[in-house]
Amino acid sequence: MLGVRDFRILLAVTCAWALSAGAMAQDMLQRRAREAAAIIGADPSWPEGLFVEGFQAQVPDERLRAIGRQYFAQCGAVLDVQQTGSKGEHAGTFDLIMEKGAVVPMTLAITDEVPNPIAGLLFGLPAPMLRNMEDAAAALGKLGGTISFGVWELGEGEPRPVATLNPDTPLAIGSAFKLYVLGALVEEVRAGRRKPGDVITLGADGRSIPSGQMQDWPTDAPVTLSTAANLMISISDNTATDLLIRTLGREKVEGVLPTMGMADPARTLPFLTTHEIIAIKGLDPEAARAYAAMDTAARRAFLVERLPGESIDLERLDPSAFSKPAFVDSIEWFASAADLCRAMDWLRRNTPGDAGSDLAVVRGALAINRGLDIPRPRFPWVGFKGGSEPGVLNMTYLLQAADGRWMVLAATWNDTERSLKESDFLAIVQRAIWVLGKPAAGG
Repeated sequence: MLGVRDFRILLAVTCAWALSAGAMAQDMLQRRAREAAAIIGADPSWPEGLFVEGFQAQVPDERLRAIGRQYFAQCGAVLDVQQTGSKGEHAGTFDLIMEKGAVVPMTLAITDEVPNPIAGLLFGLPAPMLRNMEDAAAALGKLGGTISFGVWELGEGEPRPVATLNPDTPLAIGSAFKLYVLGALVEEVRAGRRKPGDVITLGADGRSIPSGQMQDWPTDAPVTLSTAANLMISISDNTATDLLIRTLGREKVEGVLPTMGMADPARTLPFLTTHEIIAIKGLDPEAARAYAAMDTAARRAFLVERLPGESIDLERLDPSAFSKPAFVDSIEWFASAADLCRAMDWLRRNTPGDAGSDLAVVRGALAINRGLDIPRPRFPWVGFKGGSEPGVLNMTYLLQAADGRWMVLAATWNDTERSLKESDFLAIVQRAIWVLGKPAAGG
Protein backbone atom coordinates (compact mmCIF):
# COMPACT_ATOMS: atom_id res chain seq x y z
CA MET A 1 0.00 0.00 0.00
CA LEU A 2 1.35 3.42 -0.98
CA GLY A 3 1.96 5.95 1.76
CA VAL A 4 1.72 9.69 1.23
CA ARG A 5 5.48 9.97 0.68
CA ASP A 6 5.45 7.06 -1.81
CA PHE A 7 2.55 8.65 -3.67
CA ARG A 8 4.39 11.96 -3.92
CA ILE A 9 7.47 10.22 -5.33
CA LEU A 10 5.34 8.28 -7.84
CA LEU A 11 3.48 11.47 -8.82
CA ALA A 12 6.76 13.31 -9.36
CA VAL A 13 8.12 10.50 -11.52
CA THR A 14 4.86 10.33 -13.52
CA CYS A 15 4.80 14.11 -14.08
CA ALA A 16 8.44 14.12 -15.14
CA TRP A 17 7.73 11.32 -17.64
CA ALA A 18 4.68 13.19 -18.94
CA LEU A 19 6.67 16.37 -19.42
CA SER A 20 9.40 14.42 -21.17
CA ALA A 21 6.85 12.68 -23.42
CA GLY A 22 5.22 16.01 -24.24
CA ALA A 23 8.57 17.56 -25.12
CA MET A 24 9.42 14.57 -27.29
CA ALA A 25 6.11 14.87 -29.12
CA GLN A 26 6.74 18.56 -29.77
CA ASP A 27 10.26 17.83 -31.01
CA MET A 28 8.90 15.21 -33.38
CA LEU A 29 6.11 17.56 -34.55
CA GLN A 30 8.66 20.25 -35.38
CA ARG A 31 10.93 17.74 -37.09
CA ARG A 32 8.04 16.55 -39.25
CA ALA A 33 7.18 20.18 -40.00
CA ARG A 34 10.67 20.78 -41.37
CA GLU A 35 10.45 17.61 -43.44
CA ALA A 36 7.03 18.61 -44.78
CA ALA A 37 8.33 22.08 -45.66
CA ALA A 38 10.99 20.43 -47.85
CA ILE A 39 8.18 19.38 -50.20
CA ILE A 40 8.26 22.97 -51.45
CA GLY A 41 11.16 23.19 -53.86
CA ALA A 42 12.35 22.99 -57.44
CA ASP A 43 12.78 19.22 -57.06
CA PRO A 44 10.57 18.16 -54.12
CA SER A 45 11.56 15.13 -52.08
CA TRP A 46 10.79 13.66 -48.67
CA PRO A 47 12.04 10.76 -46.58
CA GLU A 48 10.54 7.30 -46.86
CA GLY A 49 7.76 6.72 -44.34
CA LEU A 50 7.01 10.44 -43.83
CA PHE A 51 3.27 9.86 -44.27
CA VAL A 52 0.84 7.39 -42.75
CA GLU A 53 -0.19 4.45 -44.87
CA GLY A 54 -2.91 5.52 -47.26
CA PHE A 55 -2.01 9.24 -47.30
CA GLN A 56 -0.38 9.04 -50.70
CA ALA A 57 -3.29 7.07 -52.08
CA GLN A 58 -5.27 10.25 -51.50
CA VAL A 59 -2.44 12.59 -52.59
CA PRO A 60 -0.15 10.72 -54.99
CA ASP A 61 3.56 11.52 -55.15
CA GLU A 62 3.31 13.37 -58.45
CA ARG A 63 0.44 15.50 -57.19
CA LEU A 64 2.43 16.36 -54.05
CA ARG A 65 5.49 17.25 -56.13
CA ALA A 66 3.36 19.43 -58.40
CA ILE A 67 2.03 21.30 -55.35
CA GLY A 68 5.58 21.78 -54.05
CA ARG A 69 6.83 23.12 -57.38
CA GLN A 70 3.85 25.48 -57.64
CA TYR A 71 4.56 27.03 -54.23
CA PHE A 72 8.28 27.24 -55.08
CA ALA A 73 7.60 29.02 -58.37
CA GLN A 74 5.40 31.57 -56.62
CA CYS A 75 7.25 32.06 -53.34
CA GLY A 76 10.80 30.74 -53.73
CA ALA A 77 12.53 28.48 -51.24
CA VAL A 78 11.55 27.97 -47.60
CA LEU A 79 13.91 29.98 -45.40
CA ASP A 80 12.46 29.15 -41.98
CA VAL A 81 9.73 27.12 -40.29
CA GLN A 82 8.10 28.79 -37.28
CA GLN A 83 5.43 27.19 -35.09
CA THR A 84 2.53 29.59 -34.54
CA GLY A 85 0.04 27.46 -32.63
CA SER A 86 -0.67 24.12 -31.03
CA LYS A 87 -3.62 21.78 -31.51
CA GLY A 88 -2.42 19.32 -28.90
CA GLU A 89 0.86 17.46 -28.62
CA HIS A 90 0.60 16.00 -32.10
CA ALA A 91 -0.79 18.81 -34.23
CA GLY A 92 0.02 22.42 -34.80
CA THR A 93 0.15 25.38 -37.14
CA PHE A 94 3.31 26.76 -38.69
CA ASP A 95 4.48 29.68 -40.80
CA LEU A 96 6.83 28.92 -43.66
CA ILE A 97 8.96 32.01 -44.25
CA MET A 98 9.60 32.18 -47.97
CA GLU A 99 12.47 33.51 -50.05
CA LYS A 100 10.36 36.02 -52.01
CA GLY A 101 8.94 37.77 -48.93
CA ALA A 102 5.77 35.73 -48.48
CA VAL A 103 4.47 33.55 -45.66
CA VAL A 104 2.79 30.20 -46.30
CA PRO A 105 0.67 28.91 -43.39
CA MET A 106 0.92 25.16 -42.81
CA THR A 107 -1.23 22.92 -40.64
CA LEU A 108 0.30 19.60 -39.63
CA ALA A 109 -0.86 16.54 -37.68
CA ILE A 110 1.19 13.47 -36.83
CA THR A 111 0.18 10.18 -35.27
CA ASP A 112 0.75 9.54 -31.58
CA GLU A 113 2.66 6.32 -32.23
CA VAL A 114 6.40 6.21 -32.98
CA PRO A 115 7.73 6.95 -35.58
CA ASN A 116 4.90 9.56 -35.74
CA PRO A 117 4.29 9.79 -39.50
CA ILE A 118 2.27 12.67 -40.89
CA ALA A 119 -1.49 12.04 -40.86
CA GLY A 120 -2.66 15.46 -42.05
CA LEU A 121 -0.97 18.23 -44.01
CA LEU A 122 -2.38 21.48 -45.40
CA PHE A 123 -0.50 24.32 -47.07
CA GLY A 124 -2.47 27.56 -47.00
CA LEU A 125 -2.61 30.59 -49.28
CA PRO A 126 0.68 32.51 -49.60
CA ALA A 127 0.41 35.99 -48.11
CA PRO A 128 2.75 38.97 -47.85
CA MET A 129 4.86 39.15 -44.72
CA LEU A 130 2.82 41.46 -42.49
CA ARG A 131 4.16 42.97 -39.27
CA ASN A 132 1.09 45.04 -38.43
CA MET A 133 -2.19 46.36 -39.79
CA GLU A 134 -0.47 49.19 -41.67
CA ASP A 135 1.33 46.50 -43.68
CA ALA A 136 -2.04 44.85 -44.36
CA ALA A 137 -3.48 48.12 -45.65
CA ALA A 138 -0.44 48.64 -47.87
CA ALA A 139 -0.65 45.09 -49.28
CA LEU A 140 -4.35 45.53 -50.10
CA GLY A 141 -3.59 48.87 -51.74
CA LYS A 142 -1.29 47.12 -54.22
CA LEU A 143 -4.08 44.91 -55.59
CA GLY A 144 -5.43 47.54 -57.96
CA GLY A 145 -9.05 48.58 -58.33
CA THR A 146 -10.53 50.32 -55.29
CA ILE A 147 -10.13 49.21 -51.68
CA SER A 148 -11.99 50.22 -48.54
CA PHE A 149 -10.35 48.69 -45.48
CA GLY A 150 -10.13 49.18 -41.77
CA VAL A 151 -9.49 47.58 -38.41
CA TRP A 152 -11.10 49.05 -35.32
CA GLU A 153 -11.05 48.27 -31.61
CA LEU A 154 -14.50 48.39 -30.00
CA GLY A 155 -15.45 49.53 -26.54
CA GLU A 156 -18.06 51.68 -24.85
CA GLY A 157 -17.53 54.70 -27.10
CA GLU A 158 -16.91 55.13 -30.80
CA PRO A 159 -14.81 52.49 -32.58
CA ARG A 160 -11.10 53.31 -32.39
CA PRO A 161 -9.25 52.92 -35.71
CA VAL A 162 -6.12 50.78 -35.69
CA ALA A 163 -5.31 51.03 -39.42
CA THR A 164 -7.38 52.15 -42.40
CA LEU A 165 -7.31 52.62 -46.17
CA ASN A 166 -10.13 54.64 -47.75
CA PRO A 167 -12.36 53.68 -44.80
CA ASP A 168 -15.18 56.08 -45.76
CA THR A 169 -15.39 55.13 -49.45
CA PRO A 170 -18.70 53.33 -50.18
CA LEU A 171 -18.22 50.29 -52.41
CA ALA A 172 -20.33 47.41 -53.61
CA ILE A 173 -20.34 44.80 -50.84
CA GLY A 174 -22.22 41.88 -52.43
CA SER A 175 -23.81 39.54 -49.91
CA ALA A 176 -22.41 41.45 -46.93
CA PHE A 177 -25.62 43.51 -47.30
CA LYS A 178 -27.29 40.67 -45.42
CA LEU A 179 -25.88 42.12 -42.20
CA TYR A 180 -28.48 44.88 -42.53
CA VAL A 181 -31.30 42.37 -42.99
CA LEU A 182 -30.09 40.71 -39.78
CA GLY A 183 -30.14 44.15 -38.16
CA ALA A 184 -33.80 44.64 -39.12
CA LEU A 185 -34.61 41.30 -37.48
CA VAL A 186 -32.74 42.41 -34.33
CA GLU A 187 -34.86 45.58 -34.22
CA GLU A 188 -38.07 43.57 -34.46
CA VAL A 189 -36.97 41.17 -31.71
CA ARG A 190 -35.80 44.01 -29.45
CA ALA A 191 -39.16 45.72 -29.86
CA GLY A 192 -40.99 42.51 -28.92
CA ARG A 193 -42.80 42.35 -32.26
CA ARG A 194 -41.18 39.07 -33.30
CA LYS A 195 -39.33 36.09 -31.85
CA PRO A 196 -36.66 33.94 -33.49
CA GLY A 197 -39.00 30.94 -33.27
CA ASP A 198 -41.85 32.62 -35.17
CA VAL A 199 -42.86 30.49 -38.15
CA ILE A 200 -43.20 31.94 -41.63
CA THR A 201 -44.04 30.19 -44.91
CA LEU A 202 -41.88 29.81 -47.98
CA GLY A 203 -44.07 30.62 -50.98
CA ALA A 204 -43.87 29.78 -54.67
CA ASP A 205 -42.78 33.25 -55.80
CA GLY A 206 -39.56 34.97 -54.89
CA ARG A 207 -37.28 31.95 -55.18
CA SER A 208 -33.80 33.18 -55.92
CA ILE A 209 -30.80 31.32 -57.30
CA PRO A 210 -27.89 29.94 -55.29
CA SER A 211 -25.87 30.48 -53.22
CA GLY A 212 -28.07 28.61 -50.80
CA GLN A 213 -30.43 25.68 -50.44
CA MET A 214 -33.86 27.09 -49.72
CA GLN A 215 -34.67 27.69 -53.38
CA ASP A 216 -35.15 23.91 -53.64
CA TRP A 217 -37.34 23.53 -50.54
CA PRO A 218 -41.02 22.58 -50.90
CA THR A 219 -43.59 25.27 -51.55
CA ASP A 220 -45.32 26.36 -48.34
CA ALA A 221 -42.58 24.83 -46.17
CA PRO A 222 -42.75 26.28 -42.64
CA VAL A 223 -39.56 28.14 -41.67
CA THR A 224 -38.64 29.89 -38.44
CA LEU A 225 -37.13 33.37 -38.55
CA SER A 226 -34.06 31.93 -36.83
CA THR A 227 -33.63 29.23 -39.49
CA ALA A 228 -33.89 31.80 -42.29
CA ALA A 229 -31.37 34.10 -40.54
CA ASN A 230 -28.93 31.25 -39.90
CA LEU A 231 -29.03 30.18 -43.56
CA MET A 232 -28.79 33.78 -44.76
CA ILE A 233 -25.61 34.48 -42.80
CA SER A 234 -23.85 31.11 -42.63
CA ILE A 235 -24.21 29.96 -46.26
CA SER A 236 -25.45 33.25 -47.76
CA ASP A 237 -28.75 31.67 -48.77
CA ASN A 238 -30.37 34.10 -51.22
CA THR A 239 -33.91 32.73 -50.99
CA ALA A 240 -33.79 32.80 -47.18
CA THR A 241 -32.63 36.42 -47.40
CA ASP A 242 -35.46 37.43 -49.71
CA LEU A 243 -37.98 35.65 -47.50
CA LEU A 244 -36.78 37.69 -44.52
CA ILE A 245 -36.89 40.96 -46.47
CA ARG A 246 -40.48 40.27 -47.57
CA THR A 247 -41.50 39.20 -44.06
CA LEU A 248 -39.91 42.15 -42.24
CA GLY A 249 -40.75 44.62 -45.01
CA ARG A 250 -38.41 46.49 -47.32
CA GLU A 251 -39.12 49.72 -45.44
CA LYS A 252 -37.98 48.12 -42.15
CA VAL A 253 -34.65 47.14 -43.66
CA GLU A 254 -34.20 50.57 -45.23
CA GLY A 255 -35.05 52.19 -41.89
CA VAL A 256 -32.30 50.32 -40.08
CA LEU A 257 -29.51 51.46 -42.43
CA PRO A 258 -28.89 54.82 -40.68
CA THR A 259 -29.62 53.23 -37.30
CA MET A 260 -26.75 50.81 -37.91
CA GLY A 261 -24.43 53.65 -38.91
CA MET A 262 -24.54 53.74 -42.72
CA ALA A 263 -23.37 57.24 -43.65
CA ASP A 264 -25.06 57.42 -47.09
CA PRO A 265 -28.09 55.09 -47.24
CA ALA A 266 -29.60 56.86 -50.29
CA ARG A 267 -27.24 55.14 -52.70
CA THR A 268 -28.62 51.72 -51.69
CA LEU A 269 -32.31 52.68 -52.06
CA PRO A 270 -34.54 50.98 -52.87
CA PHE A 271 -33.04 48.11 -50.89
CA LEU A 272 -33.17 45.25 -53.41
CA THR A 273 -33.77 41.58 -52.80
CA THR A 274 -31.35 39.16 -54.43
CA HIS A 275 -34.15 38.08 -56.81
CA GLU A 276 -34.61 41.67 -57.94
CA ILE A 277 -30.96 42.51 -58.45
CA ILE A 278 -30.32 39.28 -60.36
CA ALA A 279 -33.35 39.88 -62.58
CA ILE A 280 -32.41 43.52 -63.24
CA LYS A 281 -28.77 42.80 -64.06
CA GLY A 282 -29.18 39.46 -65.75
CA LEU A 283 -32.32 39.48 -67.89
CA ASP A 284 -32.33 42.76 -69.80
CA PRO A 285 -29.14 44.85 -70.16
CA GLU A 286 -31.09 47.78 -71.64
CA ALA A 287 -33.48 47.81 -68.66
CA ALA A 288 -30.51 47.58 -66.29
CA ARG A 289 -28.85 50.62 -67.91
CA ALA A 290 -32.13 52.53 -67.60
CA TYR A 291 -32.52 51.49 -63.94
CA ALA A 292 -28.96 52.62 -63.16
CA ALA A 293 -29.82 56.13 -64.37
CA MET A 294 -33.10 56.44 -62.41
CA ASP A 295 -33.67 58.31 -59.16
CA THR A 296 -35.03 56.46 -56.15
CA ALA A 297 -38.71 57.17 -56.88
CA ALA A 298 -38.39 55.92 -60.46
CA ARG A 299 -36.60 52.82 -59.28
CA ARG A 300 -39.40 52.03 -56.85
CA ALA A 301 -41.94 52.37 -59.66
CA PHE A 302 -39.81 50.11 -61.86
CA LEU A 303 -39.87 47.36 -59.24
CA VAL A 304 -43.66 47.50 -58.98
CA GLU A 305 -44.22 47.57 -62.74
CA ARG A 306 -41.50 45.21 -63.95
CA LEU A 307 -40.97 42.79 -61.04
CA PRO A 308 -44.39 42.39 -59.39
CA GLY A 309 -44.23 39.90 -56.54
CA GLU A 310 -40.78 38.81 -57.70
CA SER A 311 -42.50 36.53 -60.17
CA ILE A 312 -39.76 36.69 -62.83
CA ASP A 313 -38.45 33.23 -63.72
CA LEU A 314 -34.74 33.41 -62.97
CA GLU A 315 -34.15 30.13 -64.78
CA ARG A 316 -34.22 32.19 -68.00
CA LEU A 317 -30.95 33.85 -66.98
CA ASP A 318 -28.08 33.69 -69.41
CA PRO A 319 -25.23 32.06 -67.41
CA SER A 320 -22.77 34.47 -69.00
CA ALA A 321 -24.62 37.50 -67.58
CA PHE A 322 -22.49 37.39 -64.43
CA SER A 323 -19.22 36.22 -65.94
CA LYS A 324 -17.73 39.72 -65.62
CA PRO A 325 -18.42 42.82 -63.51
CA ALA A 326 -21.92 44.17 -64.15
CA PHE A 327 -23.13 47.57 -62.87
CA VAL A 328 -20.81 47.22 -59.86
CA ASP A 329 -20.83 50.98 -59.29
CA SER A 330 -24.55 51.61 -59.85
CA ILE A 331 -26.86 48.65 -59.10
CA GLU A 332 -25.73 47.11 -55.84
CA TRP A 333 -25.71 47.44 -52.07
CA PHE A 334 -23.10 50.01 -51.04
CA ALA A 335 -21.21 50.51 -47.78
CA SER A 336 -17.77 51.66 -46.71
CA ALA A 337 -15.48 49.73 -44.38
CA ALA A 338 -16.35 52.27 -41.67
CA ASP A 339 -20.08 51.68 -42.32
CA LEU A 340 -19.57 47.94 -41.90
CA CYS A 341 -17.58 48.49 -38.72
CA ARG A 342 -20.43 50.52 -37.26
CA ALA A 343 -22.93 47.86 -38.40
CA MET A 344 -21.01 45.08 -36.65
CA ASP A 345 -20.58 47.21 -33.54
CA TRP A 346 -24.33 47.95 -33.53
CA LEU A 347 -25.09 44.22 -33.78
CA ARG A 348 -22.66 43.54 -30.91
CA ARG A 349 -24.21 46.21 -28.68
CA ASN A 350 -27.81 45.26 -29.42
CA THR A 351 -27.58 41.48 -29.16
CA PRO A 352 -26.38 40.82 -25.61
CA GLY A 353 -24.82 37.42 -25.30
CA ASP A 354 -26.99 36.10 -22.45
CA ALA A 355 -27.27 32.39 -23.14
CA GLY A 356 -30.74 31.39 -24.27
CA SER A 357 -32.08 34.89 -24.85
CA ASP A 358 -33.85 35.67 -28.11
CA LEU A 359 -31.22 38.27 -29.03
CA ALA A 360 -28.40 35.82 -28.31
CA VAL A 361 -30.05 33.39 -30.71
CA VAL A 362 -30.06 36.05 -33.43
CA ARG A 363 -26.43 36.99 -32.73
CA GLY A 364 -25.51 33.32 -33.04
CA ALA A 365 -26.17 33.44 -36.78
CA LEU A 366 -22.97 35.44 -37.18
CA ALA A 367 -20.81 32.77 -35.55
CA ILE A 368 -21.86 29.65 -37.50
CA ASN A 369 -19.38 30.17 -40.34
CA ARG A 370 -15.99 31.62 -39.37
CA GLY A 371 -15.11 32.24 -43.01
CA LEU A 372 -11.34 31.78 -42.98
CA ASP A 373 -9.17 29.66 -40.69
CA ILE A 374 -9.25 31.94 -37.65
CA PRO A 375 -7.29 30.50 -34.69
CA ARG A 376 -9.72 29.73 -31.87
CA PRO A 377 -7.18 30.19 -29.05
CA ARG A 378 -6.67 33.78 -30.23
CA PHE A 379 -10.27 34.52 -31.21
CA PRO A 380 -12.72 32.21 -29.40
CA TRP A 381 -15.73 34.05 -30.87
CA VAL A 382 -15.88 35.13 -34.51
CA GLY A 383 -18.77 36.71 -36.38
CA PHE A 384 -18.41 36.76 -40.15
CA LYS A 385 -20.18 37.79 -43.34
CA GLY A 386 -18.64 38.24 -46.74
CA GLY A 387 -19.72 38.88 -50.29
CA SER A 388 -18.44 38.11 -53.76
CA GLU A 389 -19.38 38.43 -57.41
CA PRO A 390 -17.34 39.40 -60.47
CA GLY A 391 -15.66 42.69 -59.59
CA VAL A 392 -16.71 42.56 -55.92
CA LEU A 393 -15.11 40.98 -52.85
CA ASN A 394 -15.85 41.69 -49.20
CA MET A 395 -14.81 40.16 -45.88
CA THR A 396 -16.27 41.61 -42.67
CA TYR A 397 -15.34 40.24 -39.25
CA LEU A 398 -16.49 40.88 -35.69
CA LEU A 399 -13.77 39.36 -33.50
CA GLN A 400 -13.56 38.76 -29.77
CA ALA A 401 -10.02 38.07 -28.60
CA ALA A 402 -9.14 35.62 -25.84
CA ASP A 403 -8.65 38.55 -23.43
CA GLY A 404 -12.20 39.78 -24.10
CA ARG A 405 -11.36 42.67 -26.43
CA TRP A 406 -13.68 43.24 -29.41
CA MET A 407 -12.46 44.22 -32.87
CA VAL A 408 -13.83 44.65 -36.37
CA LEU A 409 -11.96 44.05 -39.61
CA ALA A 410 -13.73 45.06 -42.82
CA ALA A 411 -12.17 44.83 -46.28
CA THR A 412 -13.84 45.46 -49.64
CA TRP A 413 -12.27 45.29 -53.11
CA ASN A 414 -14.06 46.53 -56.25
CA ASP A 415 -13.05 46.67 -59.89
CA THR A 416 -15.59 47.71 -62.53
CA GLU A 417 -13.51 46.29 -65.38
CA ARG A 418 -12.15 42.91 -64.33
CA SER A 419 -12.85 39.93 -62.14
CA LEU A 420 -10.75 39.78 -59.01
CA LYS A 421 -8.12 37.27 -57.94
CA GLU A 422 -9.84 36.05 -54.81
CA SER A 423 -6.85 34.11 -53.45
CA ASP A 424 -4.68 37.26 -53.20
CA PHE A 425 -7.36 39.14 -51.26
CA LEU A 426 -8.23 36.28 -48.92
CA ALA A 427 -4.58 35.56 -48.17
CA ILE A 428 -3.97 39.15 -47.03
CA VAL A 429 -7.13 39.22 -44.88
CA GLN A 430 -6.25 35.82 -43.40
CA ARG A 431 -2.74 36.97 -42.56
CA ALA A 432 -3.98 40.28 -41.15
CA ILE A 433 -6.26 38.48 -38.69
CA TRP A 434 -3.42 36.16 -37.62
CA VAL A 435 -1.20 39.17 -36.97
CA LEU A 436 -4.04 41.02 -35.23
CA GLY A 437 -4.49 38.12 -32.82
CA LYS A 438 -0.81 37.53 -32.16
CA PRO A 439 0.05 37.99 -28.47
CA ALA A 440 2.16 41.02 -27.74
CA ALA A 441 5.83 40.38 -27.07
CA GLY A 442 6.30 39.48 -23.44
CA GLY A 443 2.54 39.19 -22.96
